[in-house]
Amino acid sequence: RDLWAAAARVAGGLLDQGVGPADRVVVHYGNGFDWLRAFLGVVLAGGVPVLPDPTCSDTDLDWIVADSGAIILLDGDLPDGLAFLDGGAAPDELALLYYVRKCGGGLHGVELSNENVLSTVEAVVHAMDLGDGGVRTVITAPLSTAVGCGVQLLPTLSVGGTVVAAGARGIRVPWRHLRASFPTARCVRGWGVAETGGIGLVLPSEYRQRHPRSVGIPFGGMEVALLGPDAERGIGELLCRGPSVARRYWNDPQSTEEVFGDGWFRTGDQVQIDEDGFVTQLAVRVS
Repeated sequence: RDLWAAAARVAGGLLDQGVGPADRVVVHYGNGFDWLRAFLGVVLAGGVPVLPDPTCSDTDLDWIVADSGAIILLDGDLPDGLAFLDGGAAPDELALLYYVRKCGGGLHGVELSNENVLSTVEAVVHAMDLGDGGVRTVITAPLSTAVGCGVQLLPTLSVGGTVVAAGARGIRVPWRHLRASFPTARCVRGWGVAETGGIGLVLPSEYRQRHPRSVGIPFGGMEVALLGPDAERGIGELLCRGPSVARRYWNDPQSTEEVFGDGWFRTGDQVQIDEDGFVTQLAVRVS
């Protein structure tokens, strides 16, 4: 309740500064309450949060502001005004804009619609059995990433859970360290990128012994396929499509056509899919 009220005041302050429906606002803080208030404030104002890659330099950030057409960069004192709540948006309207590294260098924005984001939230809540409002989620990635925001933060908040966000850039630790640090917790391995909403494959802990190298199986309506000369043998480039998969890149029609042109998202990752549908990464795309 406190977080919602604080975010609504940020939304009112953004409204006073001219932010309206679908306007882009860059959110640039480390993990913590300022990031949460700013992000939710933009959403409640009807705007589109623009989330830069955590490795962005000041020059990169300037370029992101220009490329996204953002009208405000939030990185200091938060706007404050009368509490405000926008009336809502349609499923196919732009909800989030993640700026990620291109293969080969540079940045581009990944567009996620409301349908993409809500599909990810629903799939994660169901797959990880988060229905109990007493759940606590340790944020293991920067909140500005699709994993930190779309996979860990939003599903937890949607069920009334508690988010544990430590450190300016999240927690990046090996699987074994997580298991040792949180012995009673459920650790779930998975695979995903911003273009898939942050996740697309999931491997619950009970399957880890039988499939120790796998990153999981599709869930939440995700479909996968293989591309390449060895596809019939279960080896090739991983292709994905589903309700959480992005529709295009922002201001980048060439990359959009190359990566999303045939209705499938070409991940660039070389994988093997076994007869039970479990996916194992052989090589990841170069970024």
